[in-house]
Amino acid sequence: MKFILISMMLANPITYADKATCLTAVDALKQIEAEAVCIPAPLAQQDASDKMVNHMRNFFYMLNNIKLNLQLS
Repeated sequence: MKFILISMMLANPITYADKATCLTAVDALKQIEAEAVCIPAPLAQQDASDKMVNHMRNFFYMLNNIKLNLQLS
């Protein structure tokens, strides 16, 4: 999942590939006494590979639920 860095020091938010990288930028901004925060990027900002991974995760989750339901029957 991508994360967006929001700060009053930046004219436009910056999108990072992961939370750890975004938090590194937040720490750097805090060293110069600038407030900043990382938030999850909206789905519209995800690229094709992010969407594919999310679809695969959902697919495996559904398969696991079907398996559990069959075992209970």
